[in-house]
Amino acid sequence: MKLKHTFTAAILTSSLLTSTSFAEPDKYATAEELGLMVGFPPPKDKIVDSSSLLKGPGNRWAYLNMRKLYPSAGIKAADEAIPVEVAIDPAIQSLKVVKPNDKGADTDQSVDMDTYLRETYSDTLLVVKDGKVVYEKYLNGMNANHPHQMMSVTKSFAGLFGLMAVADGKAKEEELVSKYLPELKTSTAFADATFGQVLDMTNSMGFSEDYADPESGIVHYAGVLGLMPQQPGKKYASSIYEYLPTLPRDEVHPKHGEIFHYQTPKTDVVNWATNRVTNKSFEDNMYDVLWSKLGTDGEAYVLLDKNGTLFAGGGLNATPYDLARFGAMMINDGKFNGQQVVAPETIKALSDGGNQKAFADGPSSGGKMAEEPWSYRAQWWVRHAKGKEAFTALGVHGQWIYCDIHRGVAIIKQSSQPVSASDYFDAYNLNAYDAIIEHLTKK
Repeated sequence: MKLKHTFTAAILTSSLLTSTSFAEPDKYATAEELGLMVGFPPPKDKIVDSSSLLKGPGNRWAYLNMRKLYPSAGIKAADEAIPVEVAIDPAIQSLKVVKPNDKGADTDQSVDMDTYLRETYSDTLLVVKDGKVVYEKYLNGMNANHPHQMMSVTKSFAGLFGLMAVADGKAKEEELVSKYLPELKTSTAFADATFGQVLDMTNSMGFSEDYADPESGIVHYAGVLGLMPQQPGKKYASSIYEYLPTLPRDEVHPKHGEIFHYQTPKTDVVNWATNRVTNKSFEDNMYDVLWSKLGTDGEAYVLLDKNGTLFAGGGLNATPYDLARFGAMMINDGKFNGQQVVAPETIKALSDGGNQKAFADGPSSGGKMAEEPWSYRAQWWVRHAKGKEAFTALGVHGQWIYCDIHRGVAIIKQSSQPVSASDYFDAYNLNAYDAIIEHLTKK
């Protein structure tokens, strides 16, 4: 199941990465086992920098240390911390996880939890049931209060803020996004698209996310942001705000609302519109409407582009326990510690999901997403399989916030997988979540 949840910074990846050569004695080795960034200075073949960021094994170190590689802006913690409740269920550690067919195996195999965690390059696996942490496992140097790069999970927070602005009456999904951003009236991708269509990524936009193609839209976009070198002889916008109005409509699928097409600049438009109608930055919204009410106490920050602008497609870094607080609130109809943080209608909008036909007809339907009914709603991936309904924030290389409100379970997964996305890894993770939730539901 190759999920197309690529993130703006995956941008830094593929053929344009001048990848350092690493000695790799064990393909599942941790950063410590690999000796990455050890020494003064580290050996040349153990140095991790932005040129080896989104390609294993350098990301095993990078995802725990993003602030050392990129400029960032901090997100304030709550004025008063609310302790995370922990009630560990030891039986989860004994569960078996179905490992998908790999390398021509005739049948799926069942493996123990430790094998699953290691083979999916896990840094964190944390399970919340009815507001309490019932399982937590940290690997590769992670701990409950260490920030980790969340990739395109950032998009889901941007989408949530967009829906919250709608619930607050500051925006309407049926209004043209250009009403809030007149600057986009020159873009055929956005001028006559509604805010809701951009939220759900169903507006028509001609833009390729082929990272291996130096002529693709995503590579040019990365050059605008300063995340990849600009190519000689090419003209670049000076900022993301100058770039977005230049984006064209998709000539193959020119009608807005017909298909879901995952394209990172759409998140920038969602974030920009939400900034405009709330008069708040992404970071300020994180604090004001979420972190301050969730009693967070960990380090959180967002990455910035060359102009000091938020990296809306994937710059969030946050700790497992702060994300556990967030997950606990999302599966509790938006309530936390006796306070309504997110309106119930917003949670319902995510749970109900988006247009399943638009999803199935689009280029992001494949693997398990083709085998099961899925949709995309306000920058969240929504699973509609009977008995397994959930909405989830996804990021490349294995970042998840999986919210099953029907069974009261949230799962936080932080990883440093060597590839951005694959059917194999995503199916492996979903099989683990299904096993955990089935166990917790039977209790």
